[in-house]
Parts: sequence; C-alpha cells; structure tokens
Amino acid sequence: MKIALVQTNPIIGDFAGNSARILAWIQKAREKGCRLAVFPELSLCGYPPQDLLERADFIAAHDRALNGLLAGTRDIGVILGVVEKRDGSGKPLYNSALLADNGREIARARKRLLPTYDVFDESRYFEPGRHSVVASFEGLRIGLTICEDIWYQEQSYGVDPVADMLVDGPDCLINISASPYYHGKLGERQAVFSALCRRHRLPLLYANQVGGQDSLIFDGHSLVLTPEGTVGGSAPGFAEHLLVVETEGWRTEGEQTLPTDSTATVLSALTLGVRDYLRKSGFSTAVIGVSGGIDSALTAAIACRALGPENVLTVAL
Repeated sequence: MKIALVQTNPIIGDFAGNSARILAWIQKAREKGCRLAVFPELSLCGYPPQDLLERADFIAAHDRALNGLLAGTRDIGVILGVVEKRDGSGKPLYNSALLADNGREIARARKRLLPTYDVFDESRYFEPGRHSVVASFEGLRIGLTICEDIWYQEQSYGVDPVADMLVDGPDCLINISASPYYHGKLGERQAVFSALCRRHRLPLLYANQVGGQDSLIFDGHSLVLTPEGTVGGSAPGFAEHLLVVETEGWRTEGEQTLPTDSTATVLSALTLGVRDYLRKSGFSTAVIGVSGGIDSALTAAIACRALGPENVLTVAL
C-alpha cells in the first residue's frame, strides 16, 4: 500500500484556505496511487491556535470546516489533526488525530502527552487522552500518535503512549506533528525516533507541519524510519511536500538521509520565517533600516531572499 505523508503550511484560523489546501493535496495523493494521506497535527486550524481555542465561534467554524472536508473526501483514507470537543470535568477540548475513509470516521486518537515547557502550553487548552489507539486500515494496524506522544521521557511523564499500545499489536507507528525548528533539532529528532523504532521494532511514519507562525518556524522534514531505526526516506525542509511511502519495506523514492544542520539550513529557516510573517500578515513589500553592522546586513539579505530584492527597500540609518 502507498501512503502519502503531506507536510502543509496552514494559516491559523483560515479554515476555508486550509481545507482547500488539504483537498488539493488529497487529490495529488490519489493521482500518485496512495490509499492513505496523512496530514500534520491540528492541520485544519493550524498550530498553535493558542487562545483562539477559547472562542466558541472558532470551534464552531472548525467543526463546520471538518464536516465539509470529510464530505468532499472520496476513495481515499485520511489522517487529520483536529480539535475535538469533550464534556465533563477538565478541559473542554482534545488535540486529536482523526482517521477517516471515504469520508467516514474510523477512529480518533487523543494526544496523551501535553507539553508545557519552552514554547508549549497545551495543558492550558486540552485534556490529555487516556488511552493509546491502534486502528486498522486496509489490513494495516496503525499505532496512531500525536507529536509529543513519541517523545516520552520517564522523568517527565508518567505514561508511555507507545509502550501502552504494544498489547494491541501495531504494524507501524504514524505520528502527526507540529514540531518547531531550532538549530540542532534535525539530529536530535532523528536520534530519538531511531531509538524508538529499534526499541519497539516498529517502523515510524512522521508527518510534520511546515511554515512560519508568529515567532515559531516549523521545518517539515517529514520522514520514514524502518524497524531497524534507519531512514527509509525524508521530505525536504521548509516547503510543502508530499512524500510517498510504500509499506512493502517502508521505503520512499529519492533521498534516503536527512540533511544535517548547517548555515544553509538556518538560512532556509530564517527566510521561511520572514516570508511567512509578511505573507500571512498581508504584506508584499518591506522597508529595512540598515545601520552598517553585520546584523542589519543579514536582516536585509534575508528579507531580499524572502520577498525578492525588488520588493525590499533598504534605508541607511
């Protein structure tokens, strides 16, 4: 079976635009013969939605968009990152992964490990899921996880979502993620994921968000790891992309290794961050004040790279 890992660049709260983007990538997945298309964490609303999650109209718009999206999905399975309402005590929402086929829901997995460190504050908005989920799709038993669920550390969390699902016999792990980039993240991520695959003797399919969102940059670099922990394929960074995975051998076509962090990688991240900040804020041009220092020159160079030199005016200070 062919599975498409799709790293998308959403705009937070743009439900119409995000839905159209998802449907366009689903069509491309169909054209490539894929039976399942996998999208990142909270792919419909964009990550991180933060205090927008406290607005009833935001949640209502999300649910309308989800219903419309599923109604337009035919002849293919999808895994989407969605917001899920809940009743009872605790937080009113789950951060969930929805598995649907031909527009019909098959399963939901609720994120169990909610990070509250560094740039994350998920326990402010979400209730943790109580159970790990293994869902069957076309005879493939999928251990469905969301971002932090595969970053388990004994000293930080009292539960291990992957270990808990082993009793149900998954054939593979699929992780939908919105994992921000920083220098050194690529090597750290590969090391953690490789160890996870070797420990449980399971392949991992990882779909990560891409794009600049306010002060965060998401790098994509979706990837496939074999049960031996080796890289079976990877997507490019800092751009939307569809990576086709063949479950026979857990391999993709093309490049088989992840790029390493370098000056070029950091430049790509900064360029994407500037470009998306301006584009998503509605700006098409920029004025940069240059004082003569290297920081000013670098800022101007990145802006020119992001927008094109014809759209950037530099002013000496």
